[in-house]
Amino acid sequence: MMRSVCIGVAATVGLTGCTKPEPITVERAMAICTERARDAVKPNVNVGVGVGIGKRVRTGVGIGIELSSDYLKGRDPEEVYEECVVAKSGEKPTQPLTL
Repeated sequence: MMRSVCIGVAATVGLTGCTKPEPITVERAMAICTERARDAVKPNVNVGVGVGIGKRVRTGVGIGIELSSDYLKGRDPEEVYEECVVAKSGEKPTQPLTL
């Protein structure tokens, strides 16, 4: 009996993760999607410099480049923005994209 209860609870908990998440507000979606549209325009480049002092002085330099799939496909940022907002909020954007 206990085993079937545990299996039932596990199945119920497992299925709750499959439900579709609640949409977010259109304003929040526009803020998130503006960043995604910006990533479709150009690569994101990061440069870091570090210095460590101990028995020996150590230095380090790092460069990171992020390329979004939208950038690689050459997608229009306006299209990326609108599709993203609709997907996240279920509504069309109330303001145009401003980069």
